[in-house]
Amino acid sequence: MGILSKGLTLLVAGALGAGLATRPSADEVRALFRDRLAAQIEDGSILPSDNSAAAALLAACQISPSQCARVLEGAVSMQYTNRWLWAAVRLQAPGFDPLSCTAALDRLIC
Repeated sequence: MGILSKGLTLLVAGALGAGLATRPSADEVRALFRDRLAAQIEDGSILPSDNSAAAALLAACQISPSQCARVLEGAVSMQYTNRWLWAAVRLQAPGFDPLSCTAALDRLIC
């Protein structure tokens, strides 16, 4: 085994170890989602569907986005599937389209 193949093997092993060590747990994904939701409420990028109740709730949420995100988080159902190096996450909230995300490297990518 040459030095190049040994180096490549060590690089792959290191990447796998980093992936395993930084995959967020279900609780960490909930916290990442809450932070993401608060940011979307604050900047107004979250758009409700045709549900007028959801639109009224989000308008009221402009006062305190972080508190509102904690309240809304309770209405969101989350499916967390462990895939060893990452996690597949499916989020569903009433009045919104389902959201499929990937949790890896301490991030939630949607």
